[in-house]
Amino acid sequence: MNPHQGHVRRCTVYHGPGEPLSEACELPEPADCANGGIRTIMSNHVVCARGDLDIHAAITLMVHHHIGCLPIVDHRRRPIGIITKFDLVEQLEAALRPAGGAPTEPRPRSVEDVMMPLALTLPECASLAQAAKMMALEDTHHVLVVSDDAHLVGVVSTRDIVMWVVESGIATERAAS
Repeated sequence: MNPHQGHVRRCTVYHGPGEPLSEACELPEPADCANGGIRTIMSNHVVCARGDLDIHAAITLMVHHHIGCLPIVDHRRRPIGIITKFDLVEQLEAALRPAGGAPTEPRPRSVEDVMMPLALTLPECASLAQAAKMMALEDTHHVLVVSDDAHLVGVVSTRDIVMWVVESGIATERAAS
């Protein structure tokens, strides 16, 4: 069984100083997808945040959960943005850069100050090829997966796609030809 598959799908939303808004909510299983789609490889336990989450709490969550992105959602759990490890490294680089006499910008206090205010999403019945194509065209490593009513239900990363290629034997088949 694929480690990403399972009968329990959860979403935990964090806010403010890093407190969960509530217990992880269990998400309903979607209607059957003809080809399985990206839901077969997406993360089934989504860690996400509201825009007011403290930036230090976001870093702690990403390190603790070993995740490369933190989706930002509204009060209805609909994606409104994303913060990635790269966004955090950019902030670190800016903080370490010599001021050079220029006025210093205020340091970010919440993920809303740092996040990319655009959520690249696909429906959970989208194909693996669609996810890979979106990642390549948009030069990103993560795609947010949404239900029919646009609620966040998962995340697909380039690592998920690579693991699927390895587990499915496609890489071995191509190398042998």
